[in-house]
Amino acid sequence: MLTGVGFVRLVCGEDLRYTLRGEGLEDWLPALLAALEPPGARPEDVVALAPASASEDARSVLARLVSERVLVDAAPALDAPAAFALELHGQGPVRDALEEQPLGEGRPLAVLVQDTLDYGAAKAFSAERLREGREALWVTTGPMNRAWVSPLLLPRDGPCAGCLLLRFERLSPFPELYGELEAQGEALRPTPFPAEGAALLALLVRWKARLARAEPWPAALFRLQRLDANSLEVSSHRVLREPDCEVCAPWR
Repeated sequence: MLTGVGFVRLVCGEDLRYTLRGEGLEDWLPALLAALEPPGARPEDVVALAPASASEDARSVLARLVSERVLVDAAPALDAPAAFALELHGQGPVRDALEEQPLGEGRPLAVLVQDTLDYGAAKAFSAERLREGREALWVTTGPMNRAWVSPLLLPRDGPCAGCLLLRFERLSPFPELYGELEAQGEALRPTPFPAEGAALLALLVRWKARLARAEPWPAALFRLQRLDANSLEVSSHRVLREPDCEVCAPWR
């Protein structure tokens, strides 16, 4: 790592990989990056090393380095591999597709299935699983033109559904919409979604439940999957716990 006034360069051997620029960056970014090295470093603790005025910049830098695969998530603190039986909550075509086959045997894995944009219900579901100390999944076709399958949501590590919604809100061109949707709650109407897409989402849920049997748990188990409703293309995304998430803060 090389620093100068207003910049920090990331160097690997003799190769210059990245130059990050910003006023005062050299004063806080080196300590922030060094704090990422120990296993178990938590994003919220790392972001807290930056001055309060630079916390959003610190979060943006981490997000950029993760997206560019400069930073790779360490494996979460895991229990032993587990066989899960799907415990379904919610409604919609994905639930219908899941119920067409046996839900498995083993420890109950709570799965919230949504076909609306009831984000308040998703947060409440995640908070309840955290309170119980249980693993969970969240799958939603509410956005209509796309659908999401959450990472395996752990009770002691990683993001919760609230963290995912905060990330969506920050990336949205209309962030104020999220508060309005949460206020509407159960009044929101179900959104249509193609049956073929629902079948694919059900396969993703079952696939993630099976991945939990592996030792060590594979990285794909902790990725966010996005399904495009028009092309049925699936993409995978790394996600982090959001330090200012009010849903999981009481349990972290």
